[in-house]
Amino acid sequence: MRWLKCVLGGCLVLIANSAMAVDFYMVMVDSLNVRQGPSHSGHIITKAPQHQLVLETRREGDWSEIFYLDSHKANVKGWVYNRYIQPQTLTPDTVAESAFAINVSAAQPVCEGRSMITGGSLCYLDVTFAVQSKTGQQTDVQVNCWADFVVPGRDSVTPVQATMTKRYRLTPEGASDTMRLKAGLKQLLDSTILNVAYYNCAAGQ
Repeated sequence: MRWLKCVLGGCLVLIANSAMAVDFYMVMVDSLNVRQGPSHSGHIITKAPQHQLVLETRREGDWSEIFYLDSHKANVKGWVYNRYIQPQTLTPDTVAESAFAINVSAAQPVCEGRSMITGGSLCYLDVTFAVQSKTGQQTDVQVNCWADFVVPGRDSVTPVQATMTKRYRLTPEGASDTMRLKAGLKQLLDSTILNVAYYNCAAGQ
C-alpha cells in the first residue's frame, strides 16, 4: 500500500497558524542568489536553481527569507530578491485512484510541557478526518495522518514529523475521528511561533 505524502523539496501544502505566515514559492530564474541578509550587498551563500521549491519564513519589502533542502539534502536558509520567486498552489503527487474519499482539517498547533526525549517543547496538532468508501460498502480501512512542524526564523530550520496510523470499520455512512499528532522539539517555545508546514491524511486497505 502506498501512502500519499510530500516532503520538503518536493510538493507541500501550506497550513500555518495566524501568528506567523509561511508560504511556498518557486524560483523562476535560471539561478537565484541566496544571501545572508536582505540586501544586494549581503554575502551570497549559494544559488537556488530554477524551479526549486522554497519555504518563505519571513518577508521584508522586496526580500524574502527562505528555507529549502538542496540536492544533497542539506539545509539552505537565507534571503532572496522576491521578484524572482512565484507563489505556488501545491497539490500532492499523483497516485493510483483511491477507493476512499477523505476530508481533512486541523486546529491550531499547541505547545505545552517539555519532551522527556528532546528536552524541548512537546507540541501537538489535532487532525480531524472523515472517510467514506466510494462504493458505499461496509469495509475496513487504515488511515494514516501526519504533520510537519516547523520553527521559522531560526539558524537551523528542520521540520519535525509526527505521524499516527489507525484502522477503522467503515459503515455505509463512513467514519470520522481526530488524531492528536505529537512532536518533541529541540527548542523551548510557545504556540505563537510554531507553524505546521504540512499536514494530511490518507486512507487505504
